[in-house]
Amino acid sequence: MSAITDFFQKIQNQIVEIQTTINQIKTSWENFQKFWDLFFTLVPWEVLLLLIFSVILLSIFNSISPSTPKANLTLAVVFLAFLWVYFWGLFSKEVSYGKVIVASLYILVPLHAVGVSMWLYGFGKKIYWKKRRISPKAWDLALHQIALDYHRLMGTLHGHHNAIHENRESIESEIQQLETSLQGIKSLLNKKKSLDHKEEQPNGTSE
Repeated sequence: MSAITDFFQKIQNQIVEIQTTINQIKTSWENFQKFWDLFFTLVPWEVLLLLIFSVILLSIFNSISPSTPKANLTLAVVFLAFLWVYFWGLFSKEVSYGKVIVASLYILVPLHAVGVSMWLYGFGKKIYWKKRRISPKAWDLALHQIALDYHRLMGTLHGHHNAIHENRESIESEIQQLETSLQGIKSLLNKKKSLDHKEEQPNGTSE
């Protein structure tokens, strides 16, 4: 009798395990559906299709020019965007250019975000240091900057003394930075001169 009971108990346990597995699969499928619903809410499905075809076209472009993958992907996206607009115009009277542009930007913006950020950082840094050279706040800062620019220029000249003409641009850039720092010294001199001139003037006279 106990053997029969154990047999039915095993069957019941297996049924429970099967139900648990089915529930887990159902929960996983629901989570999968929720994920893709959220994904396509944030990213249009056109972007996914454009990305797939761009990657396929990218493999062709990379076989021609393997050293420029970012430019190749950009070219692939732009080329497919033009094809998209062209065929859309063939089968429809109205073409949504905005949808094509937005789908392309979904790929192009992340692709070039790092490069653009680095360019903006370098541009801002260049402006900051140029302003700091032209308008120093104190004598010690101006003198320190001139010393740094001078030693950097000397290091560049000594490092390229056998190839001056080949490194003309870098040398001219160092010279320009030193000249800018010297302009900062001149601006401080002019400020001090104007302050001294004001101090020498009488506060006021009465007749």
